[in-house]
Amino acid sequence: HILLDGAELKDYPRQYLRSQIGIVEQEPFLFSRSIGENITYGVGRDVPQEEIEAAAQAAAIHEVILTFPDGYKTLVGEKGVTLSGGQRQRMAIARTLLKNPRILILDDSTSSVDTETEAEIRAALNRLMENRTTFIIAHRIQSVMNADLILVMDKGAVVQMGRHEELVAQDGMYRQIYEIQTRIDTELEDELAKVG
Repeated sequence: HILLDGAELKDYPRQYLRSQIGIVEQEPFLFSRSIGENITYGVGRDVPQEEIEAAAQAAAIHEVILTFPDGYKTLVGEKGVTLSGGQRQRMAIARTLLKNPRILILDDSTSSVDTETEAEIRAALNRLMENRTTFIIAHRIQSVMNADLILVMDKGAVVQMGRHEELVAQDGMYRQIYEIQTRIDTELEDELAKVG
């Protein structure tokens, strides 16, 4: 049985459930419309400009939008091709903030961005996750370290389950991935220190 606020999921109208779920996908879809229209798409109500800008600020994209020639009225190309991957991600986060869902699904939301942008997106996601149930689908351990419960999957099956501290202490896939990612991050930091 799956419960939402103590009631079975199947007892809720489907439309209501959909309105309570927000998704930030790995490759967010944007329309060939203005930035403002893309941020408010699917919110289901008229959104005042101040609220759009507040969501963009929380998603760490407001300052970037202001650099565009027409600000929030700037048209983005089909699927947002005129924006970087990180900019598209942060616009999707702003959209989800406006929707204010009770359940949040993050699908590898920082996988295709540079380290600096990843840190900005992670901070925006942390604000978005406050006081809501969140499912995080990720390849990077850093994305899930603070989760209440982590499910490690291999070939479609759950092979480990627990908190970060518990999983790192076990001899399993999670610890192997953690050690590899930690080593790569350390080597990268060392190389950057030599250059800079």
